[in-house]
Amino acid sequence: MPSLAQMIDHEQWDDAYAYVRRQQNAIVPEIRAIADDPNTSSTTRYIAYSFLRKVPTLESALLLAHGLGEGGRDNSVFGLIENPRAEVYPILKAKLQPPKEEENKNLLLTMAQMSVPPEQRIADLKPYLAARNYGVRVGAVFGLALLEDPGSMELMTRALGAGDRDGKRDPLMIFYQFRAWRMPKFVPVLIPVLNDPMPIKDIGLRRYNADGSESAMTPEELRYLRARDYALNILVKTLNIDVPFKIEDDVTYSKEQRELVKQRLRDLGYTVSDEPHPVTSGV
Repeated sequence: MPSLAQMIDHEQWDDAYAYVRRQQNAIVPEIRAIADDPNTSSTTRYIAYSFLRKVPTLESALLLAHGLGEGGRDNSVFGLIENPRAEVYPILKAKLQPPKEEENKNLLLTMAQMSVPPEQRIADLKPYLAARNYGVRVGAVFGLALLEDPGSMELMTRALGAGDRDGKRDPLMIFYQFRAWRMPKFVPVLIPVLNDPMPIKDIGLRRYNADGSESAMTPEELRYLRARDYALNILVKTLNIDVPFKIEDDVTYSKEQRELVKQRLRDLGYTVSDEPHPVTSGV
């Protein structure tokens, strides 16, 4: 039987998945060896980490935590959220740089969802409201809002009202990528984004391929979506709203479609106006 690294290098995906299923937790030392080998390509290392998500054990979570911010990339982030463990929290906390130096908002977003007391997570996240990096500040805001820290919802509203493309992209992509924030309690702060007037080409939609490379999810002429289209997608998926049109990632919705969703929200008891969030400079 060839090693997992060889299967990845030869793109033998069916064999690799079957091998990991048979090995279960015994696959962790092999993936650790792949990750630690200086001759392993970044792509092979990244894909190897993805197989840890198939083995939700403490050992796999610990290795994912060590890989966060390094070879594990988003596999470490989502793998830990899928398999939250209190034991990984010290590893994640040790990776945090001081607020003036930290640049990885995903580290904060992951820490916010680990199984340790909320007061500990709040204390660790709060200093990053003053981070130099804007994305890190947004990550701290969203983590604190998830943990119901007073004032954090107001800061989330400010982030969603950011008056520039880059400022608006970070908070909306958190909703889009992290299921933890797709919950009814956050619906009220998303509703005004349905009225956002920012023109097309405000937020770029990207995806990661199996080999770790990045590409546009849509044809070049449809690569960007309005903030309001992201909001409509997220709201419909969060509340499982029944609409007579297809919800897609690469669609610019009509005014009539947006109005229908707004009426559905009213029917569910939400307060809906025609005003967007006031424009801000972010958080």
